[in-house]
Amino acid sequence: MANGAKHVLIVDDDRQVREVLHEIFLSNGFKCEIATDGREGLETFQLTRPPLTVTDVKMPVMDGLEFLKAIRDIDPDAAVIMLTGVGDVKIAIESLKVGAHDFIIKPVNVDELLIAAERAVERRQLLIERREYQATLERRVEEATRDLALTLRELQDTYRATLEALGSALDTRDVGTEAHSRRVHGYVQTIARIHGLPERDVKDIEHGVLLHDIGKIGIPDAILLKPGPLTPEEWIVMRTHPEVGRRLIERIPFLRAAVPIVYHHHEKWDGTGYPLGLRGEAIPLGARIFAVADAFDAMTFDRPYSRAISYEAARREIERCAGTHFDPDVVRTFLSMPDTILEEIRRRSLEP
Repeated sequence: MANGAKHVLIVDDDRQVREVLHEIFLSNGFKCEIATDGREGLETFQLTRPPLTVTDVKMPVMDGLEFLKAIRDIDPDAAVIMLTGVGDVKIAIESLKVGAHDFIIKPVNVDELLIAAERAVERRQLLIERREYQATLERRVEEATRDLALTLRELQDTYRATLEALGSALDTRDVGTEAHSRRVHGYVQTIARIHGLPERDVKDIEHGVLLHDIGKIGIPDAILLKPGPLTPEEWIVMRTHPEVGRRLIERIPFLRAAVPIVYHHHEKWDGTGYPLGLRGEAIPLGARIFAVADAFDAMTFDRPYSRAISYEAARREIERCAGTHFDPDVVRTFLSMPDTILEEIRRRSLEP
């Protein structure tokens, strides 16, 4: 037993018993506190906080059971041994339920008392150490979780920065589409949230938006950069870019959720799009949202082959094509967005 633990409070209304207990503990190296009843014992306990208390059961003013409950409220780890006569065994057993570590029947056997005291203090210390270990473990788990969350956020930020850089690189290859992916990304993100998509689905759609034209890597510059209209043969080649994009990203686990937009962003609500000619709700929702955002950006930004039109004119055209080119529900969501939001998205897309 550590020296710091060899500190005992003796509570008994019988002077002779107090003196005997005091002598026993004092001769075994304990620092002793003495009290004549439960109330005095409680005051002494509050002042000295000994790790071990030995108390009689039957006492005036405040009995041992009431005293036990009071000090356990102060210190739930308090090690308490109850002393009882033969006729008070039931009360002593009740004290174990309240939190006493042990009880000893009078007259006290010295060896039995010292063994019980050592066990009570060791148990108390074990409880404290276990709680401290648990607290330390929980703190380390919390720290590790926080570090892992930080690492994950940094990794996600890296992924996103990489995808944005790749999207920007694709934009520069397609003449006249500076910051196109970033603008469409902002439009799609806003439409999706207003439309009620869960945040998890919004994140998946974002990847698809940034990479929607990745398949154009496989399109020859002579076709991709051609200033005039494409021939039917060239259109056949151009229309392969969704398939090329799908094959590129479906092999990358964290990008697989982007496949629906990459592969289906040229499908139309009436089934006249490509590559599969999907119709209506068979088209993934992310691709349907993208179609509206992409069309709006194409109409409201200058291209070599077309001049930008006003937001209002673009809104009217998108509304006109609801039910043919676009999902009518998505169009309603888009039309509910004020111009100020659209303008803010465009402004942010041009920031470094």
